[in-house]
Amino acid sequence: MQYGTRTDFFGDYADIYAKAPYNDFTEEVAKSLPELLSFYGADTRSFLDLGCGTGTLLIALTGRFGRLAGVDQSADMLRHAEAAALRAGTRIDFTRSDLREFRSEQSHSLVTCTYNTLNYLTDPGDLRRAAETLRAATEADGLVVLDAHPTRFVERAWAGRVFVEQNTPDRLEVWENPYDAGSGRVDTTVTVVSRTADGRFERVHEVHPQRGHDPEEVTDALVEAGFTTVDTYAGLDRSPVEENTPRVWYVAR
Repeated sequence: MQYGTRTDFFGDYADIYAKAPYNDFTEEVAKSLPELLSFYGADTRSFLDLGCGTGTLLIALTGRFGRLAGVDQSADMLRHAEAAALRAGTRIDFTRSDLREFRSEQSHSLVTCTYNTLNYLTDPGDLRRAAETLRAATEADGLVVLDAHPTRFVERAWAGRVFVEQNTPDRLEVWENPYDAGSGRVDTTVTVVSRTADGRFERVHEVHPQRGHDPEEVTDALVEAGFTTVDTYAGLDRSPVEENTPRVWYVAR
């Protein structure tokens, strides 16, 4: 057996992620987002996706915006994003940067940060720094749309649990979720064993640190960064947040 080990997340795992059904989420967001933008009267001059991953959301919304840009800290994810954009014939400006540190000379009428990206911010002050990035990247009259799993959901659905998936006969995935109640942090360990075309087995091993963020915490960080209004929803259909809402959506301007 040949082993490949990575402790940085979305490194070698990016090749697996790009072929998996995870992008179904961004396709659903792409279907729902235009109606939300219409409700808020948002402009479509330019669109920036922070934590863009393989670029699925940007590509799905091609043609709706005058300018497209994506930022991700994983070079491997951006490699897939650039290849996908080329196949789609779409011009997207991609930048490799950490969400907490990214700054651009250009601001955007829409900025998104979705699919648990905020949950990867685990240290004190991370949310504040990310909110400052969002504010700096957004035009004065622009709109920000983001999501995060709240603490209650993380504790109930992830903490201390192990998930085993075998989506194909040639690949096995194991997700372990050790939980630190003091910090609320879940250091999700992803191990994937795949059979290669010549019959060997390769292993990818990564650690994905995450923690839950509650609506009050996210809202406070956004307001502190300079946003004047922050609305929270249980979905892009603007349904109300309830006690057991698994994913909270935020719309800030």
